[in-house]
Amino acid sequence: MPKPHQRWPMEISFTSIKDKSVMINPHKGFAPEEIPFEIRYDPLTGETGRVFDMPFQADKPDLDETIRRSQGIFCPFCPDNLEKSTGLFPKEMIAEGRVTVGESTLIPNLVPFDKYAGVSILSHRHYIPMEDLTPQTMKDAFLSSLVFIRSVAGYDENVRCFNLNWNYLPPAGSSMIHPHLQPNCGEIPTNELRLQIEGSKWYFAETGRNFWHEYIEAEKRTGARYVAEIENTCWLMSFVPLGFLPDVSVVFPDHFSLAALEEEEIMPFLNGLSSVLTYFRHQNIFSFNVSIFSVREEDHFRMNGRICPRLFPRAIRNNDMAYPQALHKEPFSVRPPEVVCRELKEFF
Repeated sequence: MPKPHQRWPMEISFTSIKDKSVMINPHKGFAPEEIPFEIRYDPLTGETGRVFDMPFQADKPDLDETIRRSQGIFCPFCPDNLEKSTGLFPKEMIAEGRVTVGESTLIPNLVPFDKYAGVSILSHRHYIPMEDLTPQTMKDAFLSSLVFIRSVAGYDENVRCFNLNWNYLPPAGSSMIHPHLQPNCGEIPTNELRLQIEGSKWYFAETGRNFWHEYIEAEKRTGARYVAEIENTCWLMSFVPLGFLPDVSVVFPDHFSLAALEEEEIMPFLNGLSSVLTYFRHQNIFSFNVSIFSVREEDHFRMNGRICPRLFPRAIRNNDMAYPQALHKEPFSVRPPEVVCRELKEFF
């Protein structure tokens, strides 16, 4: 596989190729119309994505029927079912079998994504609307996930990859309405984490400098995608969006591992996440994915995450992913991240 340095210049660059498609538009008297787009290259991995600038506005979904139907289906995460319907971790790893922090209970994942996989239930509430996802509401589940990750790191020294994830509501891939996080720990990185590790290692080896620190400074200089800093977190719009609508990036410039993150250090992230979700609601976006990527000990790497908006299906039941993402592994976005950045800043 070609390495980033075989394709891209050593310094951090935001490279794009501007192109266009031409059609004879029947809605404009069969006059020629140009549709511009960009092919962008990720400054760390070299992966490409397509960016359009289209007049897209999400319709506000009717959530009532979705929530009502879920209340008629057995939910193992609700308090009356939790103890008898969910599993336990081995006592040598988690002494009590489950991790409890406030209203959050962390249990084994029935469908584990990695060697050590948990499900951190946010609350006793079966459904938490987005307007109620405050930092305090989310805190317990993130803290129980950190307890789990630290326990795994101490239990198995071979584990070197830690990630923390959230699918909120079915459009984001969640099979349960009851909100929950999914922390995973293992020895083999996912494709995205592997590309990040390889790119970070190469940049450090070639320059002696940390990619993530220079990436933040480069984004600050351009200003087009820089959103805000909240204590130990830096918030940016992704140069190459991964979603149909642009996703938000966060970098922890002083941290490389979830296993080393202190409890109080998660709050700046939750404050920023809450601001992002408030912006989503104002855009009629009521579903999202979150992933935080981290390693055990890599000086050249920095912990980072993405928050990706997801759309409820329209009347014909289509979703916001199709062949480009599923088969070509080529993301495309219908809005430029620079435009979204200007809107998002108002909520920080």
